[in-house]
Amino acid sequence: MSHADLKPARHLNVRIMTPGQLGSGTSADPATLSQRIPLSGDTGPSRQLSSLDVVLLDAESPTMLLHVGAVTLLEPPATGCPLNVTTLRRSIASRLHLIAPLRWRLRTVPLGLDLPYWEDSDTIDLGYHVRDTRLPEGSTDVALADLTARLHAQPLDRNRPLWECHLISGLTQGRQAIYTKVHHALIDGVSGAEVMAAVFDIVPESQPVPPPPDGLRLGRTPNPAEILGRGIAHTMTRQADRMRLPLRLGPMLPNTLTDIPKANPTLPGNHPNGPDRSFAFASLSLDTVKQIKNSFGGTVNDVVMTLCTTAFRRWLHDHDAAADDPAVAAIPVSVRTQEQLGTAGNQFSIMLCELPIGEPDPQHRMKLTHAAMLAAKDRFQATPPTLLHYATAALPQILHGLATRLLLRVAAPALPLANMIVSNVPGPQIPLYAAGIRVAGTFPISVLTDLSGPLNITVMSYNGHLDFGILACTDTIPDVWNIAAYLQDALDELAR
Repeated sequence: MSHADLKPARHLNVRIMTPGQLGSGTSADPATLSQRIPLSGDTGPSRQLSSLDVVLLDAESPTMLLHVGAVTLLEPPATGCPLNVTTLRRSIASRLHLIAPLRWRLRTVPLGLDLPYWEDSDTIDLGYHVRDTRLPEGSTDVALADLTARLHAQPLDRNRPLWECHLISGLTQGRQAIYTKVHHALIDGVSGAEVMAAVFDIVPESQPVPPPPDGLRLGRTPNPAEILGRGIAHTMTRQADRMRLPLRLGPMLPNTLTDIPKANPTLPGNHPNGPDRSFAFASLSLDTVKQIKNSFGGTVNDVVMTLCTTAFRRWLHDHDAAADDPAVAAIPVSVRTQEQLGTAGNQFSIMLCELPIGEPDPQHRMKLTHAAMLAAKDRFQATPPTLLHYATAALPQILHGLATRLLLRVAAPALPLANMIVSNVPGPQIPLYAAGIRVAGTFPISVLTDLSGPLNITVMSYNGHLDFGILACTDTIPDVWNIAAYLQDALDELAR
Protein backbone atom coordinates (compact mmCIF):
# COMPACT_ATOMS: atom_id res chain seq x y z
CA MET A 1 0.00 0.00 0.00
CA SER A 2 1.45 3.34 -1.00
CA HIS A 3 1.49 6.43 1.16
CA ALA A 4 -0.81 8.09 -1.38
CA ASP A 5 -3.52 5.54 -0.60
CA LEU A 6 -3.86 7.02 2.89
CA LYS A 7 -4.38 10.61 1.74
CA PRO A 8 -7.92 11.97 2.03
CA ALA A 9 -9.78 13.54 -0.85
CA ARG A 10 -10.37 17.20 -0.04
CA HIS A 11 -12.92 18.21 -2.66
CA LEU A 12 -16.29 17.09 -1.29
CA ASN A 13 -17.87 19.65 1.01
CA VAL A 14 -21.34 18.47 1.95
CA ARG A 15 -23.93 20.87 3.31
CA ILE A 16 -26.28 18.99 5.62
CA MET A 17 -29.60 18.52 3.85
CA THR A 18 -32.65 16.35 4.21
CA PRO A 19 -32.67 12.98 2.41
CA GLY A 20 -35.20 14.38 -0.06
CA GLN A 21 -32.68 17.01 -1.11
CA LEU A 22 -29.95 14.40 -1.47
CA GLY A 23 -32.04 12.08 -3.61
CA SER A 24 -32.50 8.31 -3.42
CA GLY A 25 -30.00 5.54 -2.93
CA THR A 26 -29.70 5.38 0.86
CA SER A 27 -31.40 3.02 3.26
CA ALA A 28 -32.36 2.90 6.91
CA ASP A 29 -35.15 1.78 9.15
CA PRO A 30 -37.13 4.95 9.99
CA ALA A 31 -38.75 3.70 13.18
CA THR A 32 -35.53 2.34 14.63
CA LEU A 33 -33.51 5.46 13.86
CA SER A 34 -36.06 7.97 15.07
CA GLN A 35 -36.58 6.11 18.35
CA ARG A 36 -33.01 5.16 19.21
CA ILE A 37 -31.06 8.17 17.95
CA PRO A 38 -32.62 11.33 19.39
CA LEU A 39 -29.48 13.27 18.48
CA SER A 40 -31.09 15.61 15.92
CA GLY A 41 -33.01 18.85 16.13
CA ASP A 42 -30.68 20.59 18.60
CA THR A 43 -31.96 23.96 19.76
CA GLY A 44 -30.56 26.79 21.84
CA PRO A 45 -26.83 27.36 22.41
CA SER A 46 -24.16 24.85 21.46
CA ARG A 47 -23.56 21.97 23.84
CA GLN A 48 -20.90 22.49 26.50
CA LEU A 49 -18.58 19.61 27.34
CA SER A 50 -18.69 17.99 30.76
CA SER A 51 -15.62 17.92 32.96
CA LEU A 52 -15.15 14.22 32.14
CA ASP A 53 -15.36 14.92 28.40
CA VAL A 54 -12.73 17.66 28.76
CA VAL A 55 -10.29 15.49 30.73
CA LEU A 56 -10.38 13.00 27.85
CA LEU A 57 -9.16 15.85 25.65
CA ASP A 58 -6.67 17.36 28.10
CA ALA A 59 -5.02 14.05 29.00
CA GLU A 60 -4.25 13.19 25.39
CA SER A 61 -0.62 13.01 24.35
CA PRO A 62 1.38 11.56 21.43
CA THR A 63 1.66 8.26 23.34
CA MET A 64 -1.89 8.28 24.74
CA LEU A 65 -4.44 9.02 22.03
CA LEU A 66 -7.98 8.90 23.37
CA HIS A 67 -10.19 8.04 20.43
CA VAL A 68 -12.29 4.90 20.11
CA GLY A 69 -13.54 3.08 17.06
CA ALA A 70 -14.32 -0.18 15.33
CA VAL A 71 -13.37 -2.33 12.38
CA THR A 72 -16.55 -3.41 10.62
CA LEU A 73 -15.88 -6.40 8.38
CA LEU A 74 -18.19 -6.71 5.34
CA GLU A 75 -19.09 -9.98 3.65
CA PRO A 76 -18.34 -10.39 -0.07
CA PRO A 77 -21.12 -8.52 -1.90
CA ALA A 78 -23.87 -10.78 -3.20
CA THR A 79 -24.12 -8.82 -6.46
CA GLY A 80 -20.39 -8.69 -7.06
CA CYS A 81 -20.42 -4.90 -6.79
CA PRO A 82 -18.24 -3.77 -3.88
CA LEU A 83 -18.99 -0.73 -1.79
CA ASN A 84 -17.36 2.41 -3.17
CA VAL A 85 -16.36 5.50 -1.24
CA THR A 86 -18.81 7.74 -3.10
CA THR A 87 -21.75 5.59 -2.01
CA LEU A 88 -20.45 5.48 1.55
CA ARG A 89 -20.04 9.28 1.66
CA ARG A 90 -23.52 9.74 0.25
CA SER A 91 -25.01 7.36 2.82
CA ILE A 92 -23.31 9.14 5.73
CA ALA A 93 -24.28 12.55 4.33
CA SER A 94 -27.94 11.51 4.31
CA ARG A 95 -27.75 10.66 8.03
CA LEU A 96 -25.75 13.53 9.48
CA HIS A 97 -28.95 15.14 10.74
CA LEU A 98 -29.42 11.99 12.86
CA ILE A 99 -25.89 11.91 14.28
CA ALA A 100 -25.10 15.22 15.94
CA PRO A 101 -21.64 14.20 17.30
CA LEU A 102 -20.34 13.81 13.75
CA ARG A 103 -21.23 17.46 13.10
CA TRP A 104 -19.61 18.91 16.21
CA ARG A 105 -16.38 20.90 16.08
CA LEU A 106 -14.44 21.80 19.23
CA ARG A 107 -14.50 25.45 20.28
CA THR A 108 -12.30 26.32 23.24
CA VAL A 109 -12.70 29.26 25.61
CA PRO A 110 -9.74 31.71 25.78
CA LEU A 111 -7.18 30.72 28.44
CA GLY A 112 -9.38 27.79 29.44
CA LEU A 113 -11.53 30.07 31.64
CA ASP A 114 -14.48 27.74 31.05
CA LEU A 115 -15.20 24.29 29.62
CA PRO A 116 -15.15 24.17 25.81
CA TYR A 117 -18.21 23.96 23.58
CA TRP A 118 -19.21 21.71 20.71
CA GLU A 119 -19.94 24.01 17.77
CA ASP A 120 -22.59 22.56 15.46
CA SER A 121 -21.53 22.66 11.79
CA ASP A 122 -23.80 22.83 8.77
CA THR A 123 -21.03 21.88 6.33
CA ILE A 124 -18.87 18.75 6.68
CA ASP A 125 -15.98 17.93 4.35
CA LEU A 126 -16.72 14.27 3.74
CA GLY A 127 -13.85 14.14 1.28
CA TYR A 128 -11.62 14.50 4.33
CA HIS A 129 -13.58 12.48 6.86
CA VAL A 130 -14.52 9.47 4.67
CA ARG A 131 -11.48 8.07 2.89
CA ASP A 132 -10.79 5.37 0.32
CA THR A 133 -7.91 3.16 1.53
CA ARG A 134 -6.72 0.19 -0.52
CA LEU A 135 -4.61 -2.76 0.50
CA PRO A 136 -2.92 -5.02 -2.08
CA GLU A 137 -5.41 -7.53 -3.51
CA GLY A 138 -5.69 -10.70 -1.43
CA SER A 139 -4.65 -9.04 1.82
CA THR A 140 -5.31 -11.03 4.98
CA ASP A 141 -6.96 -10.13 8.27
CA VAL A 142 -3.48 -9.64 9.71
CA ALA A 143 -2.75 -6.97 7.06
CA LEU A 144 -6.09 -5.33 7.86
CA ALA A 145 -5.25 -5.30 11.57
CA ASP A 146 -1.77 -3.87 10.91
CA LEU A 147 -3.26 -1.04 8.83
CA THR A 148 -5.88 -0.39 11.51
CA ALA A 149 -3.21 -0.21 14.21
CA ARG A 150 -1.27 2.39 12.20
CA LEU A 151 -4.39 4.46 11.56
CA HIS A 152 -5.41 4.20 15.21
CA ALA A 153 -2.00 5.52 16.29
CA GLN A 154 -2.59 8.81 14.42
CA PRO A 155 -4.27 11.75 16.19
CA LEU A 156 -7.49 13.37 15.03
CA ASP A 157 -7.41 16.94 13.71
CA ARG A 158 -8.91 19.17 16.40
CA ASN A 159 -9.77 21.87 13.86
CA ARG A 160 -12.40 19.54 12.37
CA PRO A 161 -15.17 17.34 13.76
CA LEU A 162 -13.31 14.62 15.68
CA TRP A 163 -13.92 11.53 13.56
CA GLU A 164 -12.64 9.63 10.53
CA CYS A 165 -13.93 6.74 8.44
CA HIS A 166 -11.84 4.56 6.10
CA LEU A 167 -13.31 2.22 3.50
CA ILE A 168 -10.66 -0.50 3.17
CA SER A 169 -10.61 -2.71 0.06
CA GLY A 170 -8.33 -5.47 -1.20
CA LEU A 171 -9.10 -8.20 1.36
CA THR A 172 -9.30 -11.88 0.49
CA GLN A 173 -12.51 -13.19 -1.16
CA GLY A 174 -13.49 -9.70 -2.22
CA ARG A 175 -14.27 -8.59 1.31
CA GLN A 176 -14.04 -5.01 2.52
CA ALA A 177 -13.86 -3.32 5.91
CA ILE A 178 -14.85 0.04 7.35
CA TYR A 179 -12.57 1.44 10.05
CA THR A 180 -14.03 4.33 12.05
CA LYS A 181 -12.61 6.34 14.90
CA VAL A 182 -14.30 9.01 17.02
CA HIS A 183 -12.77 10.93 19.90
CA HIS A 184 -13.76 9.57 23.31
CA ALA A 185 -14.73 13.11 24.36
CA LEU A 186 -17.69 12.76 21.99
CA ILE A 187 -18.95 9.27 22.79
CA ASP A 188 -18.64 6.39 25.23
CA GLY A 189 -19.54 2.75 24.60
CA VAL A 190 -23.31 3.19 24.78
CA SER A 191 -23.50 6.38 22.74
CA GLY A 192 -21.06 4.83 20.26
CA ALA A 193 -23.46 1.92 19.76
CA GLU A 194 -26.25 4.44 19.13
CA VAL A 195 -24.17 6.16 16.45
CA MET A 196 -23.48 2.76 14.89
CA ALA A 197 -27.23 2.08 14.74
CA ALA A 198 -27.72 5.26 12.74
CA VAL A 199 -24.91 4.58 10.26
CA PHE A 200 -25.88 1.00 9.37
CA ASP A 201 -29.16 -0.49 8.17
CA ILE A 202 -31.18 -3.43 9.50
CA VAL A 203 -32.44 -4.47 6.04
CA PRO A 204 -30.53 -4.84 2.77
CA GLU A 205 -33.22 -3.08 0.73
CA SER A 206 -33.25 0.66 0.23
CA GLN A 207 -35.45 2.58 2.67
CA PRO A 208 -35.90 6.36 2.94
CA VAL A 209 -33.98 8.01 5.76
CA PRO A 210 -36.37 9.93 8.05
CA PRO A 211 -35.91 13.71 7.86
CA PRO A 212 -35.81 15.90 10.98
CA PRO A 213 -39.37 16.47 12.26
CA ASP A 214 -39.19 20.26 11.74
CA GLY A 215 -36.05 20.52 9.65
CA LEU A 216 -32.54 20.52 11.05
CA ARG A 217 -31.91 23.18 13.70
CA LEU A 218 -28.26 23.57 14.47
CA GLY A 219 -27.10 24.58 17.92
CA ARG A 220 -26.35 28.29 18.11
CA THR A 221 -22.72 29.18 18.81
CA PRO A 222 -22.34 31.68 21.68
CA ASN A 223 -20.71 34.96 20.78
CA PRO A 224 -17.51 36.11 22.60
CA ALA A 225 -19.42 38.27 25.08
CA GLU A 226 -21.69 35.35 26.01
CA ILE A 227 -18.73 33.02 26.39
CA LEU A 228 -16.95 35.48 28.69
CA GLY A 229 -20.06 36.08 30.81
CA ARG A 230 -20.79 32.39 31.15
CA GLY A 231 -17.14 31.64 31.87
CA ILE A 232 -17.04 34.02 34.82
CA ALA A 233 -20.31 32.64 36.24
CA HIS A 234 -19.27 29.03 35.69
CA THR A 235 -15.86 29.63 37.28
CA MET A 236 -17.51 30.84 40.46
CA THR A 237 -19.97 27.94 40.49
CA ARG A 238 -17.25 25.34 39.92
CA GLN A 239 -15.07 26.82 42.62
CA ALA A 240 -17.96 26.48 45.07
CA ASP A 241 -18.45 22.87 43.92
CA ARG A 242 -14.75 22.12 44.48
CA MET A 243 -15.02 23.41 48.04
CA ARG A 244 -17.97 21.07 48.67
CA LEU A 245 -16.22 18.08 47.06
CA PRO A 246 -14.45 16.91 50.26
CA LEU A 247 -17.84 16.81 52.01
CA ARG A 248 -19.27 14.65 49.23
CA LEU A 249 -16.40 12.22 48.86
CA GLY A 250 -14.52 12.49 52.16
CA PRO A 251 -16.52 9.90 54.15
CA MET A 252 -16.17 7.21 51.51
CA LEU A 253 -12.63 7.76 50.21
CA PRO A 254 -10.68 5.99 53.02
CA ASN A 255 -12.58 2.72 52.61
CA THR A 256 -12.62 3.01 48.83
CA LEU A 257 -8.87 3.55 48.58
CA THR A 258 -8.25 0.68 51.01
CA ASP A 259 -10.56 -1.82 49.30
CA ILE A 260 -9.75 -1.31 45.62
CA PRO A 261 -7.36 -3.85 44.09
CA LYS A 262 -3.83 -2.70 43.30
CA ALA A 263 -2.18 -3.38 39.95
CA ASN A 264 0.21 -6.33 39.94
CA PRO A 265 3.69 -4.74 39.73
CA THR A 266 5.36 -7.96 38.53
CA LEU A 267 3.51 -8.03 35.19
CA PRO A 268 4.86 -6.50 31.95
CA GLY A 269 3.87 -2.93 31.14
CA ASN A 270 4.37 -1.20 34.49
CA HIS A 271 5.58 1.94 32.73
CA PRO A 272 4.10 4.53 30.35
CA ASN A 273 3.15 3.12 26.97
CA GLY A 274 5.05 3.97 23.80
CA PRO A 275 3.39 5.47 20.70
CA ASP A 276 3.11 2.31 18.57
CA ARG A 277 0.04 0.06 18.61
CA SER A 278 -0.70 -3.50 17.57
CA PHE A 279 -4.21 -4.79 16.95
CA ALA A 280 -5.91 -8.16 16.46
CA PHE A 281 -9.47 -9.39 16.45
CA ALA A 282 -11.45 -12.59 17.00
CA SER A 283 -15.07 -13.70 16.84
CA LEU A 284 -16.48 -16.31 19.27
CA SER A 285 -19.85 -18.06 19.43
CA LEU A 286 -22.32 -16.32 21.73
CA ASP A 287 -24.37 -19.53 22.03
CA THR A 288 -21.33 -21.40 23.37
CA VAL A 289 -20.65 -18.59 25.84
CA LYS A 290 -24.27 -18.75 27.04
CA GLN A 291 -24.08 -22.54 27.46
CA ILE A 292 -20.98 -22.14 29.63
CA LYS A 293 -22.67 -19.37 31.59
CA ASN A 294 -25.70 -21.59 32.24
CA SER A 295 -23.57 -24.54 33.36
CA PHE A 296 -21.46 -22.47 35.78
CA GLY A 297 -23.99 -19.87 36.87
CA GLY A 298 -23.20 -16.18 36.63
CA THR A 299 -23.39 -13.98 33.57
CA VAL A 300 -22.14 -13.73 30.01
CA ASN A 301 -19.76 -11.05 31.24
CA ASP A 302 -18.31 -13.49 33.79
CA VAL A 303 -17.45 -15.84 30.91
CA VAL A 304 -15.95 -12.97 28.90
CA MET A 305 -13.79 -11.97 31.86
CA THR A 306 -12.68 -15.60 32.31
CA LEU A 307 -11.72 -15.86 28.63
CA CYS A 308 -9.66 -12.68 28.90
CA THR A 309 -8.04 -13.94 32.12
CA THR A 310 -7.10 -17.26 30.51
CA ALA A 311 -5.74 -15.67 27.34
CA PHE A 312 -3.61 -13.21 29.31
CA ARG A 313 -2.39 -16.01 31.63
CA ARG A 314 -1.24 -18.09 28.68
CA TRP A 315 0.49 -15.10 27.06
CA LEU A 316 2.36 -14.44 30.32
CA HIS A 317 3.47 -18.08 30.49
CA ASP A 318 4.69 -17.90 26.88
CA HIS A 319 6.91 -14.98 27.88
CA ASP A 320 8.13 -16.50 31.16
CA ALA A 321 6.44 -13.73 33.12
CA ALA A 322 5.33 -14.25 36.71
CA ALA A 323 1.61 -15.07 36.80
CA ASP A 324 1.12 -16.17 40.40
CA ASP A 325 -0.64 -13.10 41.82
CA PRO A 326 -3.87 -11.69 40.34
CA ALA A 327 -3.86 -9.12 37.57
CA VAL A 328 -6.16 -6.13 37.87
CA ALA A 329 -8.56 -5.18 35.09
CA ALA A 330 -10.11 -1.73 34.71
CA ILE A 331 -13.69 -2.24 33.51
CA PRO A 332 -15.63 0.76 32.14
CA VAL A 333 -19.24 0.69 33.40
CA SER A 334 -22.03 2.77 31.90
CA VAL A 335 -23.87 4.97 34.41
CA ARG A 336 -26.08 6.51 31.71
CA THR A 337 -29.66 6.93 32.86
CA GLN A 338 -32.70 6.34 30.68
CA GLU A 339 -33.07 10.11 30.26
CA GLN A 340 -29.45 10.38 29.06
CA LEU A 341 -29.84 7.88 26.21
CA GLY A 342 -29.16 9.52 22.87
CA THR A 343 -27.32 12.50 24.37
CA ALA A 344 -23.77 11.53 23.32
CA GLY A 345 -20.88 12.51 25.60
CA ASN A 346 -19.58 10.34 28.44
CA GLN A 347 -21.56 8.76 31.24
CA PHE A 348 -19.31 6.02 32.57
CA SER A 349 -17.25 5.08 35.58
CA ILE A 350 -14.48 2.54 36.20
CA MET A 351 -14.71 -0.70 38.17
CA LEU A 352 -11.51 -2.52 39.19
CA CYS A 353 -11.53 -6.32 39.36
CA GLU A 354 -8.87 -8.90 40.23
CA LEU A 355 -8.31 -11.58 37.59
CA PRO A 356 -7.11 -14.97 38.94
CA ILE A 357 -4.33 -15.50 36.39
CA GLY A 358 -2.49 -17.75 38.85
CA GLU A 359 -5.24 -20.41 38.97
CA PRO A 360 -4.27 -23.42 36.77
CA ASP A 361 -7.67 -25.16 36.72
CA PRO A 362 -10.02 -23.57 34.13
CA GLN A 363 -13.24 -24.47 35.96
CA HIS A 364 -11.98 -23.10 39.25
CA ARG A 365 -10.63 -20.05 37.39
CA MET A 366 -14.17 -19.43 36.14
CA LYS A 367 -15.59 -19.68 39.67
CA LEU A 368 -12.92 -17.37 41.07
CA THR A 369 -13.58 -14.84 38.31
CA HIS A 370 -17.31 -14.92 39.06
CA ALA A 371 -16.61 -14.29 42.76
CA ALA A 372 -14.16 -11.49 41.92
CA MET A 373 -16.75 -9.80 39.70
CA LEU A 374 -19.35 -9.95 42.50
CA ALA A 375 -16.86 -8.37 44.91
CA ALA A 376 -15.98 -5.69 42.35
CA LYS A 377 -19.66 -4.87 41.82
CA ASP A 378 -20.20 -4.54 45.56
CA ARG A 379 -17.31 -2.05 45.80
CA PHE A 380 -18.55 -0.19 42.76
CA GLN A 381 -22.09 0.14 44.06
CA ALA A 382 -20.78 1.61 47.30
CA THR A 383 -19.43 4.65 45.42
CA PRO A 384 -21.44 7.37 43.64
CA PRO A 385 -22.10 6.57 39.95
CA THR A 386 -20.89 10.07 39.12
CA LEU A 387 -17.56 9.63 40.92
CA LEU A 388 -15.51 10.31 37.78
CA HIS A 389 -17.51 13.46 37.11
CA TYR A 390 -16.87 14.63 40.69
CA ALA A 391 -13.17 13.85 40.45
CA THR A 392 -12.65 15.49 37.04
CA ALA A 393 -14.63 18.57 38.14
CA ALA A 394 -11.99 19.13 40.81
CA LEU A 395 -9.35 19.71 38.13
CA PRO A 396 -9.03 23.37 37.10
CA GLN A 397 -9.38 23.97 33.36
CA ILE A 398 -7.25 27.13 33.33
CA LEU A 399 -4.70 27.11 30.46
CA HIS A 400 -6.63 24.32 28.75
CA GLY A 401 -5.99 21.49 31.16
CA LEU A 402 -2.41 22.20 32.15
CA ALA A 403 -3.20 20.88 35.66
CA THR A 404 -4.42 17.57 34.22
CA ARG A 405 -1.23 17.02 32.24
CA LEU A 406 0.97 17.97 35.19
CA LEU A 407 -0.95 15.57 37.44
CA LEU A 408 -0.44 12.71 35.00
CA ARG A 409 3.28 13.48 34.79
CA VAL A 410 3.62 13.48 38.58
CA ALA A 411 1.62 10.24 38.86
CA ALA A 412 3.71 8.47 36.20
CA PRO A 413 6.18 6.87 38.68
CA ALA A 414 3.28 5.14 40.46
CA LEU A 415 1.72 3.74 37.27
CA PRO A 416 -0.31 1.78 36.48
CA LEU A 417 -3.54 1.53 38.50
CA ALA A 418 -4.52 -1.56 36.49
CA ASN A 419 -2.76 -4.08 34.28
CA MET A 420 -5.29 -4.07 31.44
CA ILE A 421 -8.69 -2.76 30.32
CA VAL A 422 -11.58 -5.12 29.59
CA SER A 423 -14.87 -3.76 28.27
CA ASN A 424 -18.05 -5.50 27.10
CA VAL A 425 -20.54 -3.49 25.02
CA PRO A 426 -23.93 -4.98 24.06
CA GLY A 427 -24.66 -4.79 20.35
CA PRO A 428 -27.47 -5.72 17.95
CA GLN A 429 -28.46 -9.36 17.64
CA ILE A 430 -29.72 -8.93 14.08
CA PRO A 431 -27.75 -8.56 10.82
CA LEU A 432 -26.67 -5.07 9.83
CA TYR A 433 -25.99 -3.79 6.32
CA ALA A 434 -23.81 -1.11 4.76
CA ALA A 435 -25.42 0.08 1.52
CA GLY A 436 -26.94 -3.39 1.06
CA ILE A 437 -23.77 -5.35 1.93
CA ARG A 438 -24.08 -7.53 5.01
CA VAL A 439 -21.85 -6.85 8.03
CA ALA A 440 -19.89 -9.98 9.01
CA GLY A 441 -18.58 -8.60 12.30
CA THR A 442 -17.80 -5.39 14.12
CA PHE A 443 -14.63 -5.41 16.22
CA PRO A 444 -14.14 -2.55 18.71
CA ILE A 445 -10.80 -0.79 19.02
CA SER A 446 -10.47 1.38 22.09
CA VAL A 447 -7.81 3.24 24.09
CA LEU A 448 -4.62 2.54 25.98
CA THR A 449 -3.77 4.78 28.90
CA ASP A 450 -0.71 5.05 31.10
CA LEU A 451 -2.99 4.37 34.07
CA SER A 452 -4.27 1.03 32.82
CA GLY A 453 -1.46 -0.99 31.31
CA PRO A 454 -0.44 -2.09 27.82
CA LEU A 455 -3.53 -4.13 26.83
CA ASN A 456 -7.17 -3.35 26.03
CA ILE A 457 -9.69 -6.08 25.17
CA THR A 458 -13.06 -4.66 24.14
CA VAL A 459 -15.95 -6.93 23.19
CA MET A 460 -19.17 -6.21 21.29
CA SER A 461 -21.92 -8.76 20.78
CA TYR A 462 -23.32 -8.90 17.26
CA ASN A 463 -25.78 -11.27 15.58
CA GLY A 464 -24.98 -14.41 17.56
CA HIS A 465 -21.29 -13.92 18.24
CA LEU A 466 -18.92 -11.95 20.42
CA ASP A 467 -16.47 -9.79 18.48
CA PHE A 468 -13.21 -9.11 20.36
CA GLY A 469 -10.96 -6.19 19.48
CA ILE A 470 -7.51 -6.43 21.10
CA LEU A 471 -5.31 -3.33 21.22
CA ALA A 472 -1.82 -3.46 22.69
CA CYS A 473 1.29 -1.36 23.12
CA THR A 474 3.69 -2.86 20.58
CA ASP A 475 6.72 -2.31 22.80
CA THR A 476 5.23 -4.62 25.45
CA ILE A 477 2.96 -6.96 23.47
CA PRO A 478 4.13 -7.27 19.85
CA ASP A 479 2.48 -10.68 19.30
CA VAL A 480 -1.11 -9.58 19.90
CA TRP A 481 -2.53 -12.20 17.50
CA ASN A 482 -1.46 -14.87 19.99
CA ILE A 483 -3.89 -13.39 22.50
CA ALA A 484 -6.66 -13.56 19.88
CA ALA A 485 -5.93 -17.26 19.34
CA TYR A 486 -5.83 -17.92 23.09
CA LEU A 487 -9.35 -16.51 23.47
CA GLN A 488 -10.70 -19.24 21.19
CA ASP A 489 -8.61 -21.86 23.01
CA ALA A 490 -10.00 -20.62 26.34
CA LEU A 491 -13.58 -20.94 25.07
CA ASP A 492 -12.92 -24.49 23.81
CA GLU A 493 -11.35 -25.37 27.15
CA LEU A 494 -14.39 -24.20 29.15
CA ALA A 495 -16.81 -25.84 26.71
CA ARG A 496 -15.11 -29.19 27.26
